[in-house]
Amino acid sequence: MGFIDSFKSFYFRTFDFRTRSSRSEFWYVFLALILFSLLIGFIPSFLFLDLLVSAINILILLPQISLTARRFHDIDMRGWWMLIILIPLPLLYATNAFEIMFGYVFAVPTSIALVVIFIYLMCKEGDIRDNKYGSDPLAVFREKN
Repeated sequence: MGFIDSFKSFYFRTFDFRTRSSRSEFWYVFLALILFSLLIGFIPSFLFLDLLVSAINILILLPQISLTARRFHDIDMRGWWMLIILIPLPLLYATNAFEIMFGYVFAVPTSIALVVIFIYLMCKEGDIRDNKYGSDPLAVFREKN
């Protein structure tokens, strides 16, 4: 799946939490969002620009959650596994708020490990065969080649 197709799918399948999405779809959208963030980061901050960026972030939140759930479905895992990345957030907050050693010893390594696991899962090749979440999202592209 190409860059443009990935971005179209990202928005048109916003409320699709039941099917599958390929690695290319996930990473092309991720790349576009990173590039957008970098571009906005170099523009001087103005009230209107900050409001616009906040509105855009709100608008891409649900499609991003949906895309991540579909990516987990492609590797035959439930979409709820994306919540694993949220586990260390309270620990990191407590570490920052109370400056406790527990956070530096436990929360930071746990956070790093969970991010590495998350990235691994997002990079893992999806099932070529049909699974309980549907058919292979790249089957059409594989037939052409």
